[in-house]
Amino acid sequence: MARPKTKQQLLDDTATERGALVAMLSGLSAEQLHKPGAYGWSAKDHVAHLSEWERMLLGWYDAGRLGGEPAVPAEGYTWATMDALNHRIFEQHHDDQLEHVMADWRDSSRRLDMFAQAVPEADLFEPGRLAWTGRGTLASFVYECGANHYRWAAQEIKRGLKFGG
Repeated sequence: MARPKTKQQLLDDTATERGALVAMLSGLSAEQLHKPGAYGWSAKDHVAHLSEWERMLLGWYDAGRLGGEPAVPAEGYTWATMDALNHRIFEQHHDDQLEHVMADWRDSSRRLDMFAQAVPEADLFEPGRLAWTGRGTLASFVYECGANHYRWAAQEIKRGLKFGG
């Protein structure tokens, strides 16, 4: 799928991919939502992962807006050590209750939508407009933590369910 070029495309892609993931998740039993997949993550773990990344994105933006230099992707991590960061997120949320994880994702994804709707289009798509995005765009971060992440999670959950039998 091509990266969105406008704010409306970004919002539409996010809504479409989230809707597909929600539909898939709603068709799973509680047992399936908890069943570890190909590398030990359940559907619940994937949803917790999505929430954490959405919160991190909103935190990066807030820190940058307030004049700070956010640690992107997280304090003590780089993009090269993202696997270790994702493992930390897994460990942090693995024992969370399903109901909490789902409510948390509803909240974080709602906040991501409100954020993307409120940010001016120029702030989303002008490269380097925000120092913490480097040469990238805020839209690319929203896309990666939103639509693309939802698509990835759906694929991994499906793969995990097949792996787990």
